[in-house]
Amino acid sequence: MYDFANTIYSAIVVTAFFPLFVHQLAGRDIYTGLTQTASMVLAALVVPAAGALADRTGKGKRYLLWLTIACCAATAGIGFAANDAIYNGKDVLASGHVLAMVLLLFGLANLTYQASLVFYNTMLPAVASPKRQGFVSGFGVGLGYLGVVVALPIALYAKDKTSAMRVTFWLAGAAFLLTSIPLFLFVRPPRPATKVKVTPRLVANQFVELGATLRTLWHMPRVLCFFIGNFLCVDVVNTLIMWVRPFLQKGAGFSEKASGMALLGMSVSAFVLGMGMGWLTDKLGAKRTLLASACSLLLCIVAAGTVRQPAVLLPVILLFGSGGLAGTWTAGRKWLLEVAPPEKVGEFFGLYGVTIKLSVFGCTLFAALADGTGSYRVALLGQLVPLVVGIAFLAAARPERVVAASPEPCE
Repeated sequence: MYDFANTIYSAIVVTAFFPLFVHQLAGRDIYTGLTQTASMVLAALVVPAAGALADRTGKGKRYLLWLTIACCAATAGIGFAANDAIYNGKDVLASGHVLAMVLLLFGLANLTYQASLVFYNTMLPAVASPKRQGFVSGFGVGLGYLGVVVALPIALYAKDKTSAMRVTFWLAGAAFLLTSIPLFLFVRPPRPATKVKVTPRLVANQFVELGATLRTLWHMPRVLCFFIGNFLCVDVVNTLIMWVRPFLQKGAGFSEKASGMALLGMSVSAFVLGMGMGWLTDKLGAKRTLLASACSLLLCIVAAGTVRQPAVLLPVILLFGSGGLAGTWTAGRKWLLEVAPPEKVGEFFGLYGVTIKLSVFGCTLFAALADGTGSYRVALLGQLVPLVVGIAFLAAARPERVVAASPEPCE
């Protein structure tokens, strides 16, 4: 149910409404891109400290509750900070302090949302035995997509009836909080065998260990190639997640209602294709699946940037776009297991989590190109550069395990 709950925030706020909301207030997209990038960079810095708190204090559920309340309050606060019905992005723009408050609240909501995931992920052992954790985790992902299918039509209906996007943030905050209650009532996470007091020194050690992992990568070129390639491809994925609806409306000619229905279709197809990508990863291997997913995104971007008929474009997005998004997440984790030395898997997964948070610079690049050229198609095609470079690095990273004592160059 918490997957169901937090996906409501991600889908309604980040993907469906906030970029359009800020464009309505300010007439520009760069503010959204910069705020998203800044909040995710801060989240990446918080991850090591949050991990230390979760592992050593036994209070992960308490921290998760605080962060959830903070995220829901900040999300609802966006709707109170500005009434977009009185702005149109052209003739009347929001004042500087109103815009600053909206961006600050979004940054806070996004930061607390990302930090909450650290504590949430540590609670999986409380609800599933080791043999069932994969199934339960996948079931949670499925409920997350179901949350989109349930909540997004309600938000679209509310926006249509009130002619104000701000009501969607009230709904998102309330729905996130209410549907997260079952976790806080019924889940009893296991306590650590020994509790350790979290001190500034302990938190600092987490960053020292992260730095040591980064230095190790220089002696393991194939693993380094994976991290660079995955970073660039995920950066494109995160960019598409944030800007897909503004592109559909302002770049591809979809109506407001049609763009909302397209998001629903993408959620359903991503769920179905995500399950298929999991099977494909087991059959073809993680590298082939990840490269196929990245190439699917490339094909989708090229088609979306050049094709102007919505009836032709929508099937391409639903098939290649959704499949590429789902496959990138599904195959990336497994490939890391294959390229990392067995004794360093946990260490590299920690770094993987940080790099996923940092993969958001494309959000600002997209916004800057959209503002500078006045074309969302140009902004979308600009994502081909990091994607092609990312594919090249992934192709150079072989899936065989690497022994740290015998580094080999990328081939």
